[in-house]
Amino acid sequence: MTWHADDPQGNEADKVKYDVVQYLRGAVLDLGCGPKKVFPHALGVDNCVDTALFGIAIQPDVQVPDCTDLSDAVNDASVDAIFSSHLLEHIEDTQAALTDWWRCLKVGGYLVLYLPHKDLYPNVGTPGANPDHKHDFVPEDILACMATITGGAFDVRVNEVRSQAFEYSFLLVIEKLSGEGLGPHWATRPKPAKTACISRFGGFGDMLQMANLLPELKRQGYHVTINTTPQGQSIIQHDPHVDDWLIVDPDQVPNHELPEFWAALGRRFTKFIQLSESIEGTLLAIPGRANHAWPHAVRTVELNRNYLEWTAQLAELPYLSEARFYPTDDEVGQANDLLRAQVQHRTLLKHGGPTLIGVASEPVFSIVWALAGSSMHKFMPHQDAVIARVMLEMPEAVVLFTGDQACQLLERGWESEARVVGLSGKQGIRDTLALAQLADCVVGPETGVLNAVAFEPDVAKVVFLSHSSHENLTKHWLNTQALAPVGQHCYPCHQLHHGSRFCDEDAATGAAMCQVRITPDRIYDAIARAYAAWQER
Repeated sequence: MTWHADDPQGNEADKVKYDVVQYLRGAVLDLGCGPKKVFPHALGVDNCVDTALFGIAIQPDVQVPDCTDLSDAVNDASVDAIFSSHLLEHIEDTQAALTDWWRCLKVGGYLVLYLPHKDLYPNVGTPGANPDHKHDFVPEDILACMATITGGAFDVRVNEVRSQAFEYSFLLVIEKLSGEGLGPHWATRPKPAKTACISRFGGFGDMLQMANLLPELKRQGYHVTINTTPQGQSIIQHDPHVDDWLIVDPDQVPNHELPEFWAALGRRFTKFIQLSESIEGTLLAIPGRANHAWPHAVRTVELNRNYLEWTAQLAELPYLSEARFYPTDDEVGQANDLLRAQVQHRTLLKHGGPTLIGVASEPVFSIVWALAGSSMHKFMPHQDAVIARVMLEMPEAVVLFTGDQACQLLERGWESEARVVGLSGKQGIRDTLALAQLADCVVGPETGVLNAVAFEPDVAKVVFLSHSSHENLTKHWLNTQALAPVGQHCYPCHQLHHGSRFCDEDAATGAAMCQVRITPDRIYDAIARAYAAWQER
């Protein structure tokens, strides 16, 4: 469209903010922020002239006389992104301003400019023009200026004329590069014909469940983009079915703005799959939501759906069991080295070393034990009793504890046992998942570690169910023994818990009663069945 005086005025940044979220991460300047910053985490910069002229209340984080020169306020190469909406046309010396803004950016940072388009807005000196405008721009004007300033050390990520729904502008996203003349601009590269985007903010297990969709999307010919957080990306970053990423930081987009963000995101792809809260909040009720207060019997009926099947249904894709964790060669190598060291150690223990030339290596039955998850019901209070029996009755067994740094407390008491290895807080999550893929048996609560090996047929799984049922979680898993509590009235609760308010707590151990009621004998027997199968192999 072309601008009209009777159109809605102001809030120009709102027209593009959700289309540039991925470029506005980290330390961000919003230059000419006016009365509202583009996102709360940005540092608003303004000269507050509109307060004096029009009485508009502006309270920037940094007030400057002029955005042409930020040297008194911003250090060189100190920000990850600069956002500026409808400001540059007000500045007399465009080149000086862009030069200084470029100085502020780190290499790899983004300059995001949203400006009125010369062909869509009244030009300087014509009827209807803004009397404070100094310039009329088209995108090529800005790009030519940037070429002069940088010697070509930039890439154009976005170059769009925006002329729909009261827009009369253009959007440029320019990435700062380290060299000069580094090849074709991103914005000119051919675009795939079929594009799909999955938006999933969640934990490690959530991301692995989402990844179950990816092979089918690729078979259907989609170019696949994943919208998630850095934590979510870390789990599936080497999945060969992912073509591109749209990463946002936690709380970068305020929760109440997420529906608008997802709506804007959906318009950019042929197929958009919004999976955030597809399980949590839907099949696992959140305190404060209506379904959390439903009668237990009603939740048992209505929320007892398989997570993977439900995810495929939401995506309108056929269900297949294809979720897998993809480790790097280095991660596999480190996991192999760790297990090989246990083989060597067991051989030394049995044969007395120190030299074992010509001695056959002793076999090791490796058990990766995930100690805890994100909630109180993801902790097994009987672990020590089970492991003690494993040590006595399974001479080839080695137990490798995994977890975060807090799980080191659960490792205490086993320091002197040579066949129990404490790895909590010493490995990243990807190293743990790579190790689990190579283990003979993986034991633990409903965590990402168990999800990562769900469809590994040679890895035996022993899962302690808590807020999920077998139907919910393990229905399709291979080589899995899912242990549910016996005699616990609230199981399965289908609720999310981060404390004991809605979860029965055992006074003696601090564990959830659903875990207490999975007895040590049942856990040992499940591991023993996996051990017997390993012995046969």
